Amino acid sequence: MPAKKTILNSRSFDVFQDRNKYYEDLRRKRNDVTVQLRKTLRDEQVTKHRNIVLDNHDEEFEFNFDSEITLDNIKEGLMSDLLSKKLNCLRYARKMLSSRKCAPIDDFIKAGILPLVIDFLSSKYDDKTDFQYECAWILTNIASGSSENTISIVNAGVVPLLINLLKSPDLRVMEQAVWALGNISGDGPKLRDIVLSNRIVPILKSLLEKPIEVTAQQNIVWTISNLCRSKNPPPDFTQLLPCVPLLVDMLKHTDFQVVSNACWALSYLTDGSNEKIQVILEAGALNSILKYLDVDDTTILIPALRVVGNIVSGNDIQTKHALDHGVLKYLHRLLSHKRIPVVKDAAWLLSNVMAGNVEQIQCAIDHDLLPVLVNVLQRGDIKVQKEAAWAINNLFSGGTLMQKSYLLGLGVLEPYCGLLLSPDIRMVEIILEGLSQLLEKANIDGTLSKICILIEEISGLDHLEALQNHTSQKIYEIAYNIIEKYFQPEDTINFDLGIMPQDTGPGNLFI
Repeated sequence: MPAKKTILNSRSFDVFQDRNKYYEDLRRKRNDVTVQLRKTLRDEQVTKHRNIVLDNHDEEFEFNFDSEITLDNIKEGLMSDLLSKKLNCLRYARKMLSSRKCAPIDDFIKAGILPLVIDFLSSKYDDKTDFQYECAWILTNIASGSSENTISIVNAGVVPLLINLLKSPDLRVMEQAVWALGNISGDGPKLRDIVLSNRIVPILKSLLEKPIEVTAQQNIVWTISNLCRSKNPPPDFTQLLPCVPLLVDMLKHTDFQVVSNACWALSYLTDGSNEKIQVILEAGALNSILKYLDVDDTTILIPALRVVGNIVSGNDIQTKHALDHGVLKYLHRLLSHKRIPVVKDAAWLLSNVMAGNVEQIQCAIDHDLLPVLVNVLQRGDIKVQKEAAWAINNLFSGGTLMQKSYLLGLGVLEPYCGLLLSPDIRMVEIILEGLSQLLEKANIDGTLSKICILIEEISGLDHLEALQNHTSQKIYEIAYNIIEKYFQPEDTINFDLGIMPQDTGPGNLFI
């Protein structure tokens, strides 16, 4: 997500010296708010799941211990020579770690039981799938715990053993192993890469190509999404390439959870270079995913919107491809959505369209999106306002005189300059940057006096003057420089007090 632009300061007020680099960076991949967005993603899609569903075996076994079962009892039972006792202890351990409230994962590991459990995953137990199933379930729930818990089982060497279980003829074992590997991969890039390095992708691909139950498909696609997840560093894209056609194919699935997981996986894959975006486009993802921008289920809508937004954040050709497929027709609804993450990402998507060439900006205008954008700017949520402000900044930077005239005629400056009073420092910096862009362009195209008058009329100059007392040195310097460069006393500027156009349509200029 997007790289923000340079902030003005007194040492470098003319920020646009390298024009080519500046316009290249207008289409933002938002690196400086990635942490915030990742938190949002974690809210929408949990990276780890604990398996707490107890199966039919739970009522079929009894323990011969005279007292309450403890971890020491389980450890002793697993070292027994009796297979039935071993299996009962595995089931009890699994049931203990499936607790909804307080699974004793740390105590289980400290008791030294883990090596005994892992031993049941060895080849000597290949004909005892009940043992493998219980062990895979135990490992799934340990991996659902803290990073330290997950690292402990990875360091014990479970990854290749679990991947070997993916080939099990027992579908229960296969599915539970997929689940455990999904939890491990979801812990972060280091463990994700360990799982990837064990050549899991071809095996998952072959499993999805077979007729299997929907629950298994859900888990497999979810695990793939965790393998695609995290970008510091990103996963090895070449290892994930075989999954791309299958993920696109999963977008046509009738099960919404499968579709949601596929959307998340594609959102992670498109959150990168333009070359990666191109691979996803060539696989036909856009054709399949656009329809999900019209659904009410946000578990699908949000990741689908993220995929399309990432595509639009690519190069001009990729953005045009999305516009040609009608992506803008969905934005009226999305910019008015009741969910803030939806509105925020929709505004971000629009900001990347506005960062394109004048034809792409005009396409947004022709879809009547600027009045909606101005309305979004006036919403109370700061995250939404920031994205709307970036969209406006991009039009100020790259739009034609006619396009800027239309936006200003909609009355955008009053709520826009009003955000100079925001307690959010980054919000103030964004608005100051946009104003400097607007005024610099106006100075070139001859409309500076009219823009200055507009800013003064809506108290924008008062806000700028107040910012010279701001606690942020950066904000003080930017505000000071704007006033010094563009708002000199009237007798030092040759004002052309022309009349602002009364008609706010796109056909009017400041002339």
